[in-house]
Amino acid sequence: MTDEDLKKFLTDSLNNENAPDRVFVINYLKGQPIPLQFLDVGSGTGNMYLTLKNSMLQFVYVGVDKTSKMVNFSKKRFPEEKSMFIQGDIYDLKFPDRMWKVVYCRHVLDHLLGYEKALTELARVCSDCLIICLLKPLADKQEIKVIGKPPTLTKPGEFSEHFLNTYPRKPFMEKLNQLGFSILVDQLIQVGGFFKFYHLIIARRTL
Repeated sequence: MTDEDLKKFLTDSLNNENAPDRVFVINYLKGQPIPLQFLDVGSGTGNMYLTLKNSMLQFVYVGVDKTSKMVNFSKKRFPEEKSMFIQGDIYDLKFPDRMWKVVYCRHVLDHLLGYEKALTELARVCSDCLIICLLKPLADKQEIKVIGKPPTLTKPGEFSEHFLNTYPRKPFMEKLNQLGFSILVDQLIQVGGFFKFYHLIIARRTL
């Protein structure tokens, strides 16, 4: 991704701080105890941080992204809060078990070869509220769509959207239950554009 591509995320109505799914999440969180301990996995250009900041909620935030390009972009965008953005791996988050009250992951699981390992790691560091936003709604069967160069052909740390997956609904939800979470929100958020709907799932820890 070029710097110009990244800048598009700042104004794109489907991805900026006012994107419909982000607004839904903020409205949900307004009913939760504060301050919110908020881990943003796949923080990208830092739009969710700006959403939280504009909401006037009290929160403690860390944004994790795999690529140094995304992390550096966010640090430059928010120089006074640059320590909040760190490079990390969704398969190996460097936090203790159940450290974060809210764990948020938007448009990341869709781009992996599978969701199980990543979802397990997200659940591990979450003490209360796990929020997943999928580009493609869960369906009756799995569809693995391959586009562009495979990750093995990209440079280390380079952002890749090689996979754009539709995951099967039943095993995805069962996995969340097995990890100790109950589903509170299971909703399609109308966004228009190519994807039409994002699938927002909010789960609370019960075990």
